[in-house]
Amino acid sequence: MITSNGSWEEQTRRFLSNVLSKLNNVESQIQALEGERENLKAEAKAWEMALDSYLKHTGRKAAGEPEWIKSLANLTHKQRLVTIAQNSGGKIKASEATDILYTKGFTKAKKRTTAYSMVQRFLIEMATDGKLEKIAPGEYRLIGAQQALLR
Repeated sequence: MITSNGSWEEQTRRFLSNVLSKLNNVESQIQALEGERENLKAEAKAWEMALDSYLKHTGRKAAGEPEWIKSLANLTHKQRLVTIAQNSGGKIKASEATDILYTKGFTKAKKRTTAYSMVQRFLIEMATDGKLEKIAPGEYRLIGAQQALLR
């Protein structure tokens, strides 16, 4: 024998309605985030192209800029910093090194400021160890590296 329980059915329908409503909200948020993600990817690509064009136009980007992905792969962070300094005429700036490591994906830091702190700490350690010499705030020179002539 089946009995009719209207309040249970009504409450179950209300719960189902709430769950479906939340599901629809989450689905719309996912779609919005995916759209924003695609827009940000396109914008980042456009900014990279603009910066690349500017650097080529001003002559600041040499024809053979180092292929960072290849040259920094399978190295420790300190070895990466030395490689960056070697490719920059023996000098390294914390901000420029952070840009390279952060934008090329060599650090797992989620924020650029965290990556900058890490790079700065490594540079200070390397200066203490005698591998680098501090020449200005946030700027170091490899010990034994020949200074570049005036350009």
